[in-house]
Amino acid sequence: MRKVTYLLATILIFIIPWEDSISVSSMGSLARVAGLVVAVFWLATMLMEGRFRKPHLFHIIVLVFFLWNFVSIFWSTDAGSTIQRIKTYSQIFLLILIFWEVFQSPKELMAGLQAYIYGCYVLITSTIYNYITGNVAVVYEGRYSATGVNAVELALILMMGLPIAMQLFFAAVQNRQGLFMKFINLAFIPLAIFSIVLTGSRTSLLAIIPFGIYIVVTKQIKFDRKLIVFGVLLISLLALFPFVPQSVITRLGTLGTSIEEGDLGGRINLWWHAILVLSEHPFLGLGSGVLDSTIGSAAHNTFVSVVAETGFIGFILFFVILSIVFFQAMNVPNGNSGLWVAIFLTWVIGVCSLSWEYRKLTWLLLNFVIIEGSFTFEQLHIGQAMMKTSRNIRRLINKPELGT
Repeated sequence: MRKVTYLLATILIFIIPWEDSISVSSMGSLARVAGLVVAVFWLATMLMEGRFRKPHLFHIIVLVFFLWNFVSIFWSTDAGSTIQRIKTYSQIFLLILIFWEVFQSPKELMAGLQAYIYGCYVLITSTIYNYITGNVAVVYEGRYSATGVNAVELALILMMGLPIAMQLFFAAVQNRQGLFMKFINLAFIPLAIFSIVLTGSRTSLLAIIPFGIYIVVTKQIKFDRKLIVFGVLLISLLALFPFVPQSVITRLGTLGTSIEEGDLGGRINLWWHAILVLSEHPFLGLGSGVLDSTIGSAAHNTFVSVVAETGFIGFILFFVILSIVFFQAMNVPNGNSGLWVAIFLTWVIGVCSLSWEYRKLTWLLLNFVIIEGSFTFEQLHIGQAMMKTSRNIRRLINKPELGT
């Protein structure tokens, strides 16, 4: 039963990146339907095995943060929106616990990350198809995206996949299957960057910086192999660049002007409205899920959304969660800290223009950082215990007998 649950959870990770592309009648997105199936098998597994993995501090603080969102219904200015957010957070917390229970080894986690890359490939295929057929996402700006997916969100989803694909490329074994996986993961990088450029997302020009730093500073990749990767990527991007529409190049070129004018695509004005609303409810906030209807639009900034809807109390809890994740990412002892720090910083930069506090991908990737650190520390603890036992046995063997 556990193997079936693990397989279904991996399939769910594959679906999540493109969940907005397909709806299943009244059930909502395909990911929601798949999540319900995984939850049923996970519950059955727990009942059959009669055990549950002890939660991490991260999960406890996340639960407190979600509960604070739940109780905000008592002062919410839009109870209907808050109830909807309560449903979303309930589903997300259940998924967090499921993934925490299912992915308990490096091999399983790598399989989950590979499923994420496969899911991103679906978005890349859809984006390039829309580009070829002239199906623009934003008509007046000539931008492209995957079907049903916001262009800026698509860019962030693919950007978070860049360091993952690079890590999987170097981790693949040297056999026939491993060579195929190397090709899949290396090819992902230029194709993802091309698709990101097609979205015309100016935030992507900043959010891609952590990936570049990751390649340069990571010690896991030897210098000569870095040069080979840079060469392949440079050739690929030079071959793809002529196909980038002029409308997209023009829009990306306005990043500096947008920053100088303090506009950022109208986001500064939205943030200012949200802060004004916060000033009226500084400690408790408006109520979870209410900000959109209050200012007439999403805030397009996760941190602004959290503080406006949950007040400074909720924001402190959210900050503690992120601090735990960042500390865990910095202290992963198996050499993967660069990978997780790059993903985390990419997310931080990306969500400065997106309200992603209630998106599955936010909590999925934060949870994966905790999973990586947890089983690594557990394995190191076991290894240290075995070494200590081995030393004690050698001492007993070498200890001279009494009376000799």
